[in-house]
Amino acid sequence: MEAIADFVIKIADLAEAEFSELKGKAINTAIAIGLILVALIMALVGFILIVYGIYLAFCIFMPPFLAAFANAVLAFLIGGGLLLCAKKKMS
Repeated sequence: MEAIADFVIKIADLAEAEFSELKGKAINTAIAIGLILVALIMALVGFILIVYGIYLAFCIFMPPFLAAFANAVLAFLIGGGLLLCAKKKMS
């Protein structure tokens, strides 16, 4: 009976050690995911500001509604190109 109790205690100690290591890795993974999300948000803000800057540059040469249309076409072209690149990477 004592051997079974020792076996159960050793299994419990092993599980505790493994879960404590896993908990540390989980925290690091959560921090990494948070940093990736912040980086994606910052990249999106940068892209929006670039598109707005292009719009303001187009407004110098044409009426605002045409500048908005040209900017939208340019954004769709960039987005389509990125989708084609992603499709090639997946194949």
